[in-house]
Amino acid sequence: MTLDWPELDLTRLSGAGGGDGFGALASSQNFDVALACSGPRLLQFAECDVSQTLVEPAASFSSLLDKAVELRAGIMVPVLEDDCLEVLACMLDVKHDIIRAIGAFLNEAERRRADGLKSERDRRRFIVSRGQLRQILACRLGISPSDVELEYGKLGKPRLSHRMPSRDLRFSVSRSGDMAVVALSTGQEVGVDIEAILPVPEADEIAALCFSASDYESYAALGPDERVEGFFRRWTRLEAISKGLGCGLGYLSSSDDKDWVARSFVPKTGYLGSVVIRK
Repeated sequence: MTLDWPELDLTRLSGAGGGDGFGALASSQNFDVALACSGPRLLQFAECDVSQTLVEPAASFSSLLDKAVELRAGIMVPVLEDDCLEVLACMLDVKHDIIRAIGAFLNEAERRRADGLKSERDRRRFIVSRGQLRQILACRLGISPSDVELEYGKLGKPRLSHRMPSRDLRFSVSRSGDMAVVALSTGQEVGVDIEAILPVPEADEIAALCFSASDYESYAALGPDERVEGFFRRWTRLEAISKGLGCGLGYLSSSDDKDWVARSFVPKTGYLGSVVIRK
C-alpha cells in the first residue's frame, strides 16, 4: 500500500515485510504497534453500518479470481472499469532504463522522498508508481507528466493542484509488494487499497477492533480456510474508505460512510483490492 498518508500496513504487521521501505516488525510487537498506530478512534468505525451495502457474499471471491488480468512490468492495465470509475494496475519491478525515464517526470520533492527510502528496491518501486501516476494524470489532462502539480491534504492525501486544467478528476493510489494500482473518477471522491494475501497472526484481534459489528460477525462465521481472504476483503474496504475520505484509519468517523459504494477486484493472483466511490 502507498504511504501517501498514514495507514496501517498489514504486510509489516504480519512479518511478511512491506513494499514501502520498512522491514517486518518483531512478532511480539505486531499488535501493540497496530494499536499504537491506529489510535483509539478506530473503535468509532465499529458503529458504521456500511456492511449491507459493501460486503459481498463470501462465495463471490472465487469468481473474482477468474477475472485477474495478466500484468506486465511498467505497463498500466485496466483491471476494473465502470461508467464513472477506472482502476489500473501495473508491476513495479522494471528495468533500470525505464526507471530512469520515468524518474525524469518526478519533481524535486518526490526525488527527495525516493532518496530517503532505505531500500534500493523500495526507491525503484516508488519512482515507478509515482511516475506512472503522473503519466496517467497527464494523459487525462493533456499535459506533460512533468507538469502535473499535486497538492496534499492535512494528512497527506494527494490531489490535483488548483492550477491544473481539470479539478474534477479524482484519484487514489495504493502499493503493495511489487505492484501498484491507481483509481480514477470524475467528480466523485474515490479511494483504493490493495494487499498481498498473506497470513496475519493478529487478524482476529484486529477484526474485533476495526470491523463493524455486522462485518465482524460475518467474518467470525467464516471457516478457517476462508479467514485470510475474508479478512483482507474487509480490511481493504476500510483502507479504501479512509483514503476516499483523506484520513488514516484512526480518524474514521461513522457520519457519512453510508455514502460509499465498494467493489472488490483481483489485480493479480495473490492480491486483493477494494475501490470505493461516493454515490
